[in-house]
Amino acid sequence: MRKRDVAVATVTAVLVLAIGGLICWVLYTHGIKGLSKPIMQTLTGNNSQYAEEPATMPEDAPKWDSEQTESYPAIAAHMKLQGRTTRDEDQITWLVQSGSAAEFTVTGTKAVLTLAGDGTALGKENHKPRYAVYLDDQLLTDALMRTKELEIPLFESNQPRTASVKVIQLSEAGYGAVGVKHVTVTSIYQEPVQPIPAKDLRIEFIGDSITCGYGVETKSEKDSFTTGTENFTKTYAYLTARMLNADYSAVCYSGYGIVSGWTGDGQKKPDSILPKYYNLIGILPKYKKQWDFEHAEQNDVVVINLGTNDYSYLSPSFSSRSKEFIKGYVDFLKQVRQKNPNAYIFCTMGTMGGESVYGLIEQAVGEYSAATGDTRIKSYASPVQTQEDGYGADYHPSVKTQQDSAQLLTEEICNTLGIQPGGSFQ
Repeated sequence: MRKRDVAVATVTAVLVLAIGGLICWVLYTHGIKGLSKPIMQTLTGNNSQYAEEPATMPEDAPKWDSEQTESYPAIAAHMKLQGRTTRDEDQITWLVQSGSAAEFTVTGTKAVLTLAGDGTALGKENHKPRYAVYLDDQLLTDALMRTKELEIPLFESNQPRTASVKVIQLSEAGYGAVGVKHVTVTSIYQEPVQPIPAKDLRIEFIGDSITCGYGVETKSEKDSFTTGTENFTKTYAYLTARMLNADYSAVCYSGYGIVSGWTGDGQKKPDSILPKYYNLIGILPKYKKQWDFEHAEQNDVVVINLGTNDYSYLSPSFSSRSKEFIKGYVDFLKQVRQKNPNAYIFCTMGTMGGESVYGLIEQAVGEYSAATGDTRIKSYASPVQTQEDGYGADYHPSVKTQQDSAQLLTEEICNTLGIQPGGSFQ
């Protein structure tokens, strides 16, 4: 959606120290100048996770008499599964939503990862799923899935080594998923594949193309969409999770809204709405199954970034259609709260313009709180992107804009929950 550029005023950085209690570091300026070194590294580095002590096997870990070669499936016993995933009858775990990932450590002298592609891997080149694999926090491969099965060598050495591995879905769920079949390991250890430990804080992001990272890696706003330039690790969502050292999940689809998807003629697009699919793993037939909220990890924070696409429907008759949007937003808040009973909900919108819709979101949050008595919810306005910071494909947010949005959201969460970047949830 094209909106006029609105300059974002520079706000003076503020540092707040809470003595003898909770500490919250507050910083927001236009850009990332002034960030402490660890936070600066998370935004400008190579997409690695927070550096942690290298994983090693305990001295008393059970061993075989000699090396064995075994394959270990992508299940919770061996890998931490982030985001909405599903396991099929072929024993493949599919990373469906943006940012969905499998994380584990592996110890041995050789390790090979086997991935899988669904039907979209054989489809249009510009719409194939994109994935990345990290080894010891360094990017090992970043590619489109073009085949039904693929082996990726992780390492081979004369002496046993322990490495951390992360497989992540970079593109969005509407264009297919990446499957993790297993990791094959040659090792003397009986349990060489272990899941990465869970973080103390967990955040869910609900959104549209902004959250998906639509076109974030293009050089010009004139470029069209391809999954090859969509990268969830460059979004405000992923960066915020990293800044807070949190686990995360995402449910996001380009062009989707609360009561209508993006429309070029002002006609309502009721099928492209997030509330209709929020309870599902994905929207493609293979993944159109109910997400198991009851047994999934509970979210501490939920961030809703929707309304940008609704603006295209609301704007031709804003006053007459506003009530419909407010009601739809209130109903969705009730739906989200039912599935996330203990989470603090943050509602935002505005990166690509449509400021008037943010006013409706404020009204909706107020009406919802008044009707339900729920006070664990707030709204804040996202600053509008500028020409100076550049644009992604089809005037979507650039890397710089996504970074600024991550700073602001991190500040909002810190202020509200009384935590600090990289700290534990209180």
